[in-house]
Amino acid sequence: MRAHAISEHDESRTRPAGEFSQQVAPGVHVTFEADRIVDRSRNGAHEALVIDNAHFGRLIMVDGALRASSADEFIQHEMMSHVPLLAHGRVGRVLIVGGADFGLAEEVLKHRSVQKLVQVEPDLPTLKLARQHLGGINAPVFDDPRFELRTVDGAKFVATTEERFDVVLVDIRERAGMTGSRLNQEFFRNARGCLASGGLLIARLGVPFLDPLAFSVSLRGLAAVFPEVSSYLVPVPSLYGGPVAIGWASSVLNPEATTPDVLATRFADAALGTHYYTPEVHRAAFALPQYLRNAVSAATRPCEEEKVVRSLPTAGNEHKESGA
Repeated sequence: MRAHAISEHDESRTRPAGEFSQQVAPGVHVTFEADRIVDRSRNGAHEALVIDNAHFGRLIMVDGALRASSADEFIQHEMMSHVPLLAHGRVGRVLIVGGADFGLAEEVLKHRSVQKLVQVEPDLPTLKLARQHLGGINAPVFDDPRFELRTVDGAKFVATTEERFDVVLVDIRERAGMTGSRLNQEFFRNARGCLASGGLLIARLGVPFLDPLAFSVSLRGLAAVFPEVSSYLVPVPSLYGGPVAIGWASSVLNPEATTPDVLATRFADAALGTHYYTPEVHRAAFALPQYLRNAVSAATRPCEEEKVVRSLPTAGNEHKESGA
C-alpha cells in the first residue's frame, strides 16, 4: 500500500509540500503534512517516502506505513532497551530482530556491559534510507565495533542460529489489516531457544486499543512458551490510537523482581543520559489499565479468557445508553 498523496504542490514558506496518509486500522487514517519531501522512490508496487514534518521531524514511510519518526523515536527505543537491560543487570550479548531505523541499536550500545549486538533485518531499502536520512539518531551505531548487522529474515535466524543472547529485542511493525502476525507461537519458541540462561525477550506488540485481538494472540503465544509473561505501555505520539504495548517474557525473571533501589543504582552506574527513561517511569509502565490487565490474565491463566473477551474494546463499540 502506498502513502496516499492527498495533495502536492510546490514548496513555499506558507504551504506544505504535500500531505500523506497512512492507514493505522480499518477505517482509520492519519495524515502527516510534509514541510519538505526529502526522498521518494518507487520500485514496482513498493514506495518509500522520506518527509520532514514540523512536529515529528523526519519521517520514513514505506508502502504507506510509518517506519520511523526522528522527533519521538527516543521514547520507544529507550523503553524497549533500558527496561530489560537494567532489569536483567548482567547483559553481555543482545539480539535485535527488526529495528530498521537503528534507533534501538543506538540505545542498546549505550550500555557498556554489552559486548556484542547482532541485528537481523532483511529490509535493505529501509535500512539504506535510515542510514542515509536518520544519522542524527543512529550514526554512532556504525562506528561501534560491537555492532553486527545481518540482512537475513528474523524468523529464519532465530530458528537456525546456535548463538545465545542474554536479551532478545523484537521491534517488528505489523501493517494495518495484516492477516496472521509474524509474532506467533513458533517464532517465540524459536526465540526462546536463542536465550542464554536467565535471558529475557522483549517484543513490540502494537497498539492494543486499535487491534486488541492481535495483542491477545501475541500474549497467548508468549505464555505458551514462557512461564513469566507481562506487558508494559509506552506512549509514542506519532503512533495513533493509544500507547504501544511491549511484551515481556522470561523463564525466570519477573518484572517486579528488580527493586526500585536496585534499578536506581544500576541506572546511575550506567550513566545513560536518557531523555524519557527513568527508574520511576520503568516501574510505572507496568501499571496497566483494567482491560489490558484482563488480557494479560487471560493469556497467562486460561480460566480468565471470558473476562478479557468482555472487557477488550472492539471496533465500533458504542457506550450503552443510560436509562434505556
